[in-house]
Amino acid sequence: MGTIFSFEYMIKSFPTLLSMVDVTILVTVVSEFFAIILGCIIALTRINAIRLLDKVCAVYVSFIRGTPFLVQLYLICFGMPQVLNYFGMENPRSIPGILYVFLVMSLHEGGYIAEIMRGSILAVDKGQMEAAKSIGMTGYSAYTRVVLPQAFRMAIPALGNNVVSTLKSTALIFNVGVVDMMRRAELMGSFSYRHLELYIDIAVIYICLCFLVQLGTMMLERCTRMKNSTVS
Repeated sequence: MGTIFSFEYMIKSFPTLLSMVDVTILVTVVSEFFAIILGCIIALTRINAIRLLDKVCAVYVSFIRGTPFLVQLYLICFGMPQVLNYFGMENPRSIPGILYVFLVMSLHEGGYIAEIMRGSILAVDKGQMEAAKSIGMTGYSAYTRVVLPQAFRMAIPALGNNVVSTLKSTALIFNVGVVDMMRRAELMGSFSYRHLELYIDIAVIYICLCFLVQLGTMMLERCTRMKNSTVS
């Protein structure tokens, strides 16, 4: 009978698991990029009370915030192929699983970012919009050049926390067949029977990634604060 814990095996396995970190980072970056775009669109739709669309967006946000991420993951990754097949697509399961993951994570995080951006936009002084329009700017230009930049600066801490949340949520994507660090650890553990060492490695990698995101958020917030003080 072997020892209960092998530090040597943990060290030996670390580079193998770390080699899969690119999948985790790719999913986080791509999902967060589209989630920010989606979140801004939803936030502006609800703020401007666009008829019918604002109700649809409100229901969407409620669904996203009211159901577990794992349920949403299964709905998209296992349910969407059935829907596509029903509408005539011959082999929807030939679509790479990671594309479904991009979709569901973008939709999931977009619901949270929508509320973050809605609060930040509403926190911008209404006089900013009025001043922009008074000098001839269209509503689109006023939002993109005046309101949204200020809203994003205020939302940096919350958006940084959202990136951390997205990063940690990637630990669930192995459930739908995407080979990432968790999936590799599961496969290695089925042969070595040393799951403890492997999952400690995974925990260390996630801690380091989250620390880097938090550090980047703090640096971005500090740079923004310095820029504002210089301008003023």
